[in-house]
Amino acid sequence: MRGASKAIIAAWSVAMIWLALASGTQHDYIAYLSQWRLVLSGADPWSTDNAYGPLHNLLAYALVLGELGPKLAMATEFAAGNASLAAELLQMPRAPGDYAIYLLAVPTNMLIICIVFVYGLNDAMGAGLIAFAIVARYRNRMGVAGGLLGLAVLLKFYPIVLVPLFALDKGRLRWSLILHAGIVVVLGFAAAFLVWGGAFLHAFKFGAARGPKLLSILAGLQDHPGVVGGRGVLDLLVRVNVLMVAAVAATAFLVAKGMRLHWLEASVVGLLAVLATYKVGHDQFYVPWLILVAALPLADTDAARRLAWLCVPYALFLSLFQWAYTYGSDGFRQVHPSVRQHVGLVAFPLALATLIAYFSTRNADVAWPAWLSRARRGPARSADASRLR
Repeated sequence: MRGASKAIIAAWSVAMIWLALASGTQHDYIAYLSQWRLVLSGADPWSTDNAYGPLHNLLAYALVLGELGPKLAMATEFAAGNASLAAELLQMPRAPGDYAIYLLAVPTNMLIICIVFVYGLNDAMGAGLIAFAIVARYRNRMGVAGGLLGLAVLLKFYPIVLVPLFALDKGRLRWSLILHAGIVVVLGFAAAFLVWGGAFLHAFKFGAARGPKLLSILAGLQDHPGVVGGRGVLDLLVRVNVLMVAAVAATAFLVAKGMRLHWLEASVVGLLAVLATYKVGHDQFYVPWLILVAALPLADTDAARRLAWLCVPYALFLSLFQWAYTYGSDGFRQVHPSVRQHVGLVAFPLALATLIAYFSTRNADVAWPAWLSRARRGPARSADASRLR
């Protein structure tokens, strides 16, 4: 059974890499090409609309394989990270519901298929690094997990939220993980400074100045400012959004630490809370979140499984939205533009409901169907239980 499952995952990976090549250059990947050409020409890669970290610039050297070289590299890296996570999930006997979670979150989810393989966005590489980091953390390899998260931060800045959450261990912190992540980040930015000077600071300024987008509640409220007290209040919320996100991230960490949450549970709820608050509500930011949801069965607790199933409605919402965005419209620009304008009014309440449902039922004595409950433990499973915390 495991052999067949691994063969299916391998076949899916090959099919998705083929899709990445067959779909060509589109969406933000076109802008990436301009940024990478600046890198190869020795110019400032942040002189345009580059909002990414220095690791993004290194993908320029994959252009030696042609225009689709970086896309192929990102798609292959994500597929490898996903295969590594899937292999870990298959390592021990699990309840059928655990595999259903993985299938809904990754291989059948249109957000993953479109963002990673059709569009070739760099969130794919970040999610692949996070998948490898999950496996390393699960195996208690703190330094490796921290280093991988540090690389993810050097690509896209939002994975920094995960560093302290991954370091949680029964209410304590595994400082080696944080230290290794910090070293990688500092060395990465130091190298960027040596090559490009302080140009990378433009990425931070560009991100802070961006307006509300897509899944953000602040975007959905642009036509309904009265809900929050008027246009002035709404504009203020947009301007101080960076502070709001920092406050939510800090609160999520403190709550997770105080409640002694498993690091995977903490990462799922913490990242969801941050993304739901962030004004730049791009759908691609949720690719790493789906990877984390798929990994929840590794925690092997009833609370983690309950959280995974509570996340399913939001995962399906992301899949449906991405399918409609990519294949059912023109990105909701001319076709059904009201969806683009107001989808944040659906996304935010759904994310909030997911978080409320989790915290209100986490310690509740709720009866679950047998196929959703914890898989029967065998001797080998019990022997490995210590490394799950």
